[in-house]
Amino acid sequence: MKRCLIPLLALLMVVLQTTVMPYLAIGEAAPDLVFLLVVFLAVQRSTTLGIWTAFGAGLLQDIAAGSPLGLNAVLLTSLAYLAGQVHRKLFKDNVSAQVLIVVLFTWLHQFLVFFWLNTVMATSFGLGKWILRAFGMSIFHAVLAPGLFYWWRRWIRGENIYRYLITGRKDQGALWSRLRRIG
Repeated sequence: MKRCLIPLLALLMVVLQTTVMPYLAIGEAAPDLVFLLVVFLAVQRSTTLGIWTAFGAGLLQDIAAGSPLGLNAVLLTSLAYLAGQVHRKLFKDNVSAQVLIVVLFTWLHQFLVFFWLNTVMATSFGLGKWILRAFGMSIFHAVLAPGLFYWWRRWIRGENIYRYLITGRKDQGALWSRLRRIG
């Protein structure tokens, strides 16, 4: 069961994002749970795990929300990579650093969505709407992130096996013995 926690958590966040979060929106802004999970995994676990989760959850989010296929997958994957690079410079257990990362990356994510919609998709998504949406989402994320990060850290604290699978450590014997004990 432990091997399925992160994919199940990503699936749960996609379901909540596409079903419940639109009802919690204030104006154009609603919290993006998938975005928060991707940033959390890239900062707290590993960049590679954040990237793979971002790509898979982004594709699921594109399919479930009816948005252009690949938009969320590409944007979330690039943000997971950047968040993984930033975490090396900051303390990952510092709550204020986590909130700062989340707010900055919310603005970056919303700018990339704005740029994508206005240039590639040729829609007219106004600058004022973008600013209001990014501001509202950054407030939502700044309030939600510390609690969600704490809960996710406690819920998947035993998921160190993903770190060994992804980083390809040389102690493969220990990895296989852990896999046999879990499964």
